[in-house]
Amino acid sequence: MNAENETKTSASSGSVKFHENVLASIIRKAVASVPDVIRLSGSSFIDNIAEMVNSRKTFDRSILIEMAGDTVSVEVRIVVKYGVSFPAVASAVRSVVTSDVARMTGLTVARVNVVVMDVDEDSVSAEENEAGE
Repeated sequence: MNAENETKTSASSGSVKFHENVLASIIRKAVASVPDVIRLSGSSFIDNIAEMVNSRKTFDRSILIEMAGDTVSVEVRIVVKYGVSFPAVASAVRSVVTSDVARMTGLTVARVNVVVMDVDEDSVSAEENEAGE
């Protein structure tokens, strides 16, 4: 993974550089906008080790970015709401990530791989069920 990507805006005006953290931030916000995604999710084993050594936050380890010139490939790891269609959620995530990254950076998104790491109850539904019991 490269720490930054350089995209030429024009030969006479210079270049625009995007640090990987900027792309991760765009992707994180795009994924959070999908209604049936509860949260980003990393690898439990790696997350536990990383927390012991005060490494990157979980959501940063949930997004993998590969850049090559003006093209970016992404993998996001998510937890989805129980009972929803995983293919539909993955399609929505791919669509919004591709759209937001391309619109905001001008980069070409080659692929967005979505890994469903877990399912969980929607927090609002879980609270309503507990209150009703």
